[in-house]
Amino acid sequence: MSFHWVPTLALLTGLYTGLVTTPAAAAPNTWTCTRCEVTVSFAPDFENTGLPSTWAESDGELYCLGCRRDMAGEAGLEGVGEETPNQTRLQIRSQARIEFEIKRDPERQDNQIAKACGTSTVSVRKARARLALEPPGPA
Repeated sequence: MSFHWVPTLALLTGLYTGLVTTPAAAAPNTWTCTRCEVTVSFAPDFENTGLPSTWAESDGELYCLGCRRDMAGEAGLEGVGEETPNQTRLQIRSQARIEFEIKRDPERQDNQIAKACGTSTVSVRKARARLALEPPGPA
């Protein structure tokens, strides 16, 4: 029995650059995050919806919710020294992300915020206490 090896890359017909062109980039219902370059769009025949509700514009730049959470975590680390242990840095970043989510939608249930931030409901409750915000009533 003999095996014949065929290099997979040799089967590609063109050079792969990693870039995908988006012909609808100029459409009114298309937005691209400045930071991660994720693009959200609606069908061209859909009426202009405006900026998606979870996105934000800052200094003429657009940011998706995922990047806004990451930026909140990074902002929480401002002023924290480089000598701070990694575990402490992770906790500070996590707390800043949770606080961002609470401020973004104070009426959102703690378990939903915990799920969005990849943390526990107890952590969300502690963050609400730090912010002196009452948890929302049952949904």
